[in-house]
Formats: sequence, C-alpha cells, structure tokens
Amino acid sequence: MTHTLLQEYIYQRLGCPIHYWFNRVEGAPLVVFTHGLCVDHRSWDKSWPAVVDQYSVLTWDVRGHGKSQPAGEGFSIPLAVEDVLALVDRLGYEKAIFVGHSNGTYIAQELVFRHPERVQALVIADGTCITWEHNAYERWLLRISPMLMSLFSYEALKKTSLSYASRQKAVQEYTIQAYSMLTKNHYIALMDAAAKCLHYEPDYTITAPLLLVHGDEDKMGDIARIAPRWAKREPNCQYVVIPGARHFAILDNPEFFNKLLLQFLQRWAPVGGAER
Repeated sequence: MTHTLLQEYIYQRLGCPIHYWFNRVEGAPLVVFTHGLCVDHRSWDKSWPAVVDQYSVLTWDVRGHGKSQPAGEGFSIPLAVEDVLALVDRLGYEKAIFVGHSNGTYIAQELVFRHPERVQALVIADGTCITWEHNAYERWLLRISPMLMSLFSYEALKKTSLSYASRQKAVQEYTIQAYSMLTKNHYIALMDAAAKCLHYEPDYTITAPLLLVHGDEDKMGDIARIAPRWAKREPNCQYVVIPGARHFAILDNPEFFNKLLLQFLQRWAPVGGAER
C-alpha cells in the first residue's frame, strides 16, 4: 500500500540504503513505527493512517529488511537502534513515540534501555520482554535455532509460522511475500541476530509511558505468558489484550488497536505539546 501523505526517502548509512516514509505535521509529536522480523513497513499500513492527520509519522524498512537491502554492516538490534535514531535526528526531532511490533519491539526496548531521554512514550505490540530472565532451556533453544532452521527448505521455513502469525489469509499472504524478499541464509541470519538481543536486567524498569498489547490468541514464544507479569513490573504501563487476534494483532484487529493507540497518544503526547 502507498499513501500519498507519506513520502518515500532513502538514507545511505553504513552500507545500507535505508528506505523510510515520512510526513510532517508542524508542531506535532513524531510517531515512529517499526515492523517485525523478516517483514517490512507494510505491517503498519492499517495503523499509521489513523494518526497521520494529527501526528508526524515515520515508518521504515529496518536494515536488511524489505527495500533496505543490502544490509551493509549486517543486522543487529543495537545497530537498528542507532539507525532509527539517525533517522529521527535527520528529521530534526529530539524525542519520539516509538511503536514496535514483534521484533520491532526489541528495537524499541533496546532504544529506551540505551537512550531513555529520546523516548516520549513506547508502544509494544506482540513482543516479549528482552530484559526478562529466561531459563537455561530457553537460552539453549535460541542458540541452536539457526542450526535447526538450516535443516529445512526455505519454503518450509516460510510456512512454519503462518498459522501463529494470523488466521487471515491476506495477512499470511503478506507475510510470505515479505519473507520472499529474503534468501534463506539472510532469513536465518536475521533470526540469529534477533535471538542475541536478550539481556537480563534484574532491577530495570521502563520509566516512559508504556502501552503493552498482544493478541488474545498469540501463541508465539512466551509473549502472552510473560506479558501480565511484565506489565506489573513497569511503573507506568497500560496492558491490554486485543480480541480476535494472533501474533499480527495490528493487522488482525486494526480497529481495536488503532483506537487504543490514538487514546494513548492523546494522553501522553498531546498535539501542541511536542518536543523538538
């Protein structure tokens, strides 16, 4: 989907042509949408139109995903953090509201961990907590996952998670199409890099306003299991389970998610109170 309100740009950074789409609303806060692993900016095609008339909007293809190829120095969560902050700097903003889905929440979480002063508010959709304590079995499983994936054909790998992603055929078709922009080796490398971002921080809390959501049928990893306890850990967290949705809650039930998002933005980043 292409929307006339968002203009496409390319920013060459560390060997990667980072494609991003942006619209400025003068005097309004910036909302940054970051997609999940192995997909692209189109994940947000049903969400950003709900806020673009009131807020400045930035969405992008993360390094090594979608149009942002070749990956240059390669994908990692810390490098993706620096990439998105470079985009925010390029556009002239001191702070932003960072909205992430799945692996995009890893990037958002690492960003607020490293640079809390850059985060006005945070939205985590269908993502696990990267600073949570994971047991030895979970850490071992993450380490061997790339080796296990290498045993299967790429077609099999692409289809493995579809039923977990969404029950909707259109969302599954989008996922396959986005995966098909990658090679098998590239896909496995991205999965491996994402798995390495977990780091247990026993006394850490996110002080920024946080909206934490996931689908009521999200069976991906430990997202639904950890979320209630994670929400209690954070001092300023709103936790909502999205009905009729699997891992792609933002596409499975966009009306519900968009209403939550807009209410959250209006509370914590009201238009007229932007920080530039």
